[in-house]
Amino acid sequence: MSTRDGSVWASAAPAPAVLRAGAILDALADARGRALSPAQLAAAAGGIPRASVVNICAALHERRLVRAVEGGFALGPGLLGLAQSYLDALDPVRAFREQVGRLGDREETLQLATMEGTDVVYLAVHEGTVLMRLTSRAGARLPVTCTALGKAMLAGLDEAGVSELLADREPFEARTPWSITTLDALLAAVRDTRSVGHAVDDQETVEGIVCVAAAVPGLPTGGRPFAVSSSLLKSQATPERVAALAALIKGVVRRMGGAD
Repeated sequence: MSTRDGSVWASAAPAPAVLRAGAILDALADARGRALSPAQLAAAAGGIPRASVVNICAALHERRLVRAVEGGFALGPGLLGLAQSYLDALDPVRAFREQVGRLGDREETLQLATMEGTDVVYLAVHEGTVLMRLTSRAGARLPVTCTALGKAMLAGLDEAGVSELLADREPFEARTPWSITTLDALLAAVRDTRSVGHAVDDQETVEGIVCVAAAVPGLPTGGRPFAVSSSLLKSQATPERVAALAALIKGVVRRMGGAD
C-alpha cells in the first residue's frame, strides 16, 4: 500500500470489472434520465462487449445502482444514498446544515456550492418558507462566469489566477442577455466582489432572478472553495433587500468558517 495526497492506493492494478461498471454509470449519468439499451451502453462506455454490459448491469441492479426500465437501464435509487453519504462527510456541508438549521423558519432558500474547474457545483439546498423555482439542486452545475456563487469563489483567486482559469473560454456562455461573456467584465465583477465582500448575479443565470453569494472564509490556502447563496425575484431586489440578504449570507458563512 502507498499514499498519495492523503489517499491510500493499492499496489495491484484496478479491477477491470469495476472500471467497466464505472464507465456504465458514467454513460447513464450522461444520458440524463434517458434509458440506454445494452447496445447503446456498450458503445457509450467505450466499446464494452454487450454480454459484459448485461452481466455488470445485473450486478448493479442487485445493489440498486441501476434500474431495469423499458428500453434498457437507467440510474438507480441506491446512488442517492451513496451521494448523500459522500456529501455528509464533507465538513462544509455539515457546517452549512448546522448553521441554516439555527436560522429557524425563514423565507429565503439558501444554497451551498463548490467550484470544480470552471463549474459551480451545488452541494446542498435549504428550502425556505417561500417556494421559488430555482435551477439549483444538489449535483447541478452552472458556469462560474454567470453565477454569484462563481464570482464569490473566484474572488479568492488573484487576477492572474482568474485569467489563467478562464482566458481560453471567451466568449463565456450567455444564459441570458445579462450574462457576462468577456474576461474583462468578469474581472471587474470579481474586483467589486472583493470590495464589498459578496457577489451579485443580476439576472445573469435566470431572467427575473437576482442571486447574492459570499464565500466561506477560513479555508486552507489552496483548498477547495465553498460559497453560500440565496435568490430573490428581480421585482423584489431593492437595494435594501439585497443588502439584508447579503448580511444574512455573510453571517452564515462567517459562522461556518468558525468566526463566531
